[in-house]
Amino acid sequence: MEYLGILLFFFIAVLLGLAFSFLNNFLGPRTKEKLEGYPYECGVPVYDQEAKGVFKQGYYLLGISLILFDIEVAFLFPWVVVFKEVGLYGLAGALLFIFILTLGLAYEWRKGALRWQL
Repeated sequence: MEYLGILLFFFIAVLLGLAFSFLNNFLGPRTKEKLEGYPYECGVPVYDQEAKGVFKQGYYLLGISLILFDIEVAFLFPWVVVFKEVGLYGLAGALLFIFILTLGLAYEWRKGALRWQL
């Protein structure tokens, strides 16, 4: 009975997703657009159809950094919820985790992953 709210929320979310998908197919335009299958990147048309372009390494490193710090928040949130129950041992573990991530950030900063140059 404790999880009834979560189950109800999940059911409503799935139902809304299916309903919106059905309405999109039912009420949406039926004509195919001229450039529907044409690849584009951020709204800018691609001039060559081959994927031989050069990507700056900074984009990749920034993406990895953002994922890393999002995961940090995902790991620290449950710790914050049970902060009083885990005591000093949990605090030491969380501080060690934050320290390791800070070392990773310092390493990225030192290697120039956060510097944008054209």
